[in-house]
Amino acid sequence: MKTNIHLLLFLFLSCNFGFSQDTSEIIDAYEDFADLSREQIYVHFNKTTYITGEMLGFNAYVFLKDIKQPSTNTANLYCQILDKNDKVLREKLIMMNQGVSRGDFMIDSTFVSGEYQFKVYTNWSRNFNNEHTYFLEKFNVINPEDKVNDKPIDIDKTIDIQVLPESGHLLSETLNVVGVIAKDKLGLGVPNLKIDILNKNGDVLTSTTLNKFGIGQFLFFPTEGEDYSLEYFYNDSKVVSKLEQPERTGILLSIKDITTPNSIGVTLKTNDIGLENFGNKNFKLVIHNGANATEAILSLNGAKESITTVDHSYLYEGVNILTLFDEEDRPIAERLYFNFEGLPLNSVTKASVNQVQNDSLEITLKLPTIDAQLFQNLSISVLPSETRSYAHHQNIISAIYLQPYLKSAVEQASYYFTDITEKKKYELDNLLLTQGWSSYDWTTIFNAPPEPVYDFEVGISYTINANTSSGKNLFIYPNINTGSEILSLTEGQKSFEKRGFFPLDDEKIRIGETKRNGNVGQSNVVLQFSPSKIIDFKTAYQPKTTLRANQYATSGTSDFKFDDIESLDEVILYAKKKYTRIEKLQNKTLGKVIDFGEHERQFYRTFAQFISERGFLVDETMNVNEASQESSRFRIKTRAPVSINATDVPLIYLDDVILVDLDVLYKFSMEVVDYVEVNKGGIGGGIRGAAGIIKIYTDPHKKFKVKTKVSFTQYNIPLTYTTPKRFYVPKYSVFDSKFFKEYGVIDWIPNARFDTNGELSLKVLNTKSPIRLYVEGIVNSQELMSQQIEVTN
Repeated sequence: MKTNIHLLLFLFLSCNFGFSQDTSEIIDAYEDFADLSREQIYVHFNKTTYITGEMLGFNAYVFLKDIKQPSTNTANLYCQILDKNDKVLREKLIMMNQGVSRGDFMIDSTFVSGEYQFKVYTNWSRNFNNEHTYFLEKFNVINPEDKVNDKPIDIDKTIDIQVLPESGHLLSETLNVVGVIAKDKLGLGVPNLKIDILNKNGDVLTSTTLNKFGIGQFLFFPTEGEDYSLEYFYNDSKVVSKLEQPERTGILLSIKDITTPNSIGVTLKTNDIGLENFGNKNFKLVIHNGANATEAILSLNGAKESITTVDHSYLYEGVNILTLFDEEDRPIAERLYFNFEGLPLNSVTKASVNQVQNDSLEITLKLPTIDAQLFQNLSISVLPSETRSYAHHQNIISAIYLQPYLKSAVEQASYYFTDITEKKKYELDNLLLTQGWSSYDWTTIFNAPPEPVYDFEVGISYTINANTSSGKNLFIYPNINTGSEILSLTEGQKSFEKRGFFPLDDEKIRIGETKRNGNVGQSNVVLQFSPSKIIDFKTAYQPKTTLRANQYATSGTSDFKFDDIESLDEVILYAKKKYTRIEKLQNKTLGKVIDFGEHERQFYRTFAQFISERGFLVDETMNVNEASQESSRFRIKTRAPVSINATDVPLIYLDDVILVDLDVLYKFSMEVVDYVEVNKGGIGGGIRGAAGIIKIYTDPHKKFKVKTKVSFTQYNIPLTYTTPKRFYVPKYSVFDSKFFKEYGVIDWIPNARFDTNGELSLKVLNTKSPIRLYVEGIVNSQELMSQQIEVTN
């Protein structure tokens, strides 16, 4: 029979305003469970297979799960690389801004060939240990120096077949929808496998052929007391396994396609015995998405099957978890359904190519629906179109809208959200059919809602502890992201906490203390920092491998030969290249490094002469400020325009110490300079670096000391933010080799944006062969983009 649609919709609508006493206990428990906002993290990194010497570049996106928009609650993001034994090999803290950030790791020669994990999380993530509020994916490394000749992983002899009835129960004497999934030893699907269901006489009752991910379904009407088996042929061998006995009684929760547009049919189904037990009972159907929930009353109304039509508008965007409860509020069946309607997606409509020079291309992407006033951030990996080094299982859509709701990792989850078709929607529903119960455990929801033990972190906090209670007047010197500050500890006050501190790289805190004579000298305080180290976050989730059948365990590719790299030493310059000292320094900074040898020292006698030719105005005449009566002999500002509220004076470091008194640079001799970094854009320096960042490093072999009185004590900071480095693109002599086409790197563009005309232009190396752009990110504040764009010139 068919339930009245108006009754269900009334219950759906009314649940937003309140519930009667006999139907609201589940929702009350759920609201307690979902009270704390969750964060979802996606990380787009430029490849999944790296050759040692390459750089792993990444963009990180943190979303609020309930509203699917970038999170502004968190500034601290922890990034780790782990080996196959979950040992942390590399880790860093990076700074989030409006829910996004970028970073990098060098895949140096200490990485042996093999598979690694990339884990990213926030401190807030640690409140939800059993939920997928973090990011974890695998990548491969090929180290040519290993000389490993491993045999392919033995994954062909046995496979795992799982039979998963819809809603978790196989019921006798009724028609069941049954999902089936076949996996190899790597946990990847076995494609195109034909499976037969046999009765005890060996007759084939039904069959299914699995798709390329090893997933299929079949309809099955089991008889009570009968034995059934599953049969398939694999590796020229016949395999027969017994199916579990169907349940004698119960109730099924099923989702059916119906003729009503933009709707699904939610079906309750039972057999004759079940009709006697449940025919006139009411059941509660709760639909939730991990943040919100609605509840309705369903009943068989004296029939063995009852279908209720639900319009898509009453479902959540993305995964909907439909759980059926009995009269005692016990969950008895569950089904997952993905609603594509209203999914906030966008995509490039046109890509054009112009050859700027013989060795470079300008690619312009067009997005007419962009509103440049709204938040946007995109990352683009540029690789040869034949690449085998980009095999991510997740894209930004699947990572936010699908994976967090499932217990296990999905193979090639991004497939379902790339060029979406009706076929892919059907295949995704098959996937959900084989997932069983969702990642949300109702025992936990009812009995153990999470507590906010770990805070949202916005910066580093530190406590200044004085050794006396007589009071102190302290002067905190500026850092890149914080200005100077005068702090007074009153009599009896022995400590003071500072929050929202954002130190970068090797920065230190310098604190001076006002002495009795009024001069500022060294301070005598103790500092305590929080966080002071990266706390590991243990997770149970296991990501999918990026290897494929018959691949080598260490190399990650079936036909890759290490000798090929050696024979390409002259072609692939980075394979054995010994970098000069300045090249190494250049790869670690976003600015330009200028080395000072004898020629440069003869040409530039003073710092003023040198920096004046690099976009800055310098004045070395004596000047007295009429308002403050302070005199200065060295003044500098940028020639480039800056925003209204930003300073036009660049940040200047001398041997990694910010100069407060720029008069130190008056007639500063370049005889003692080793090298200078000039970052005209001030990238990584915040507002204070808007006019540029200049770092002067003196030659350690020169006997040079800045003639300034030490008026502070310098304190080490145990944990600082790592600033992103300039992305290093390997140098190649030829681009038509098989190695370059399959494993080469062309470029990585983080933080890309469309302009007000809806255009995004990027200049890349012209390899004279087709290239592919892998685009991930967010536009118009909440619209997700995931697109692969083929480009030919």
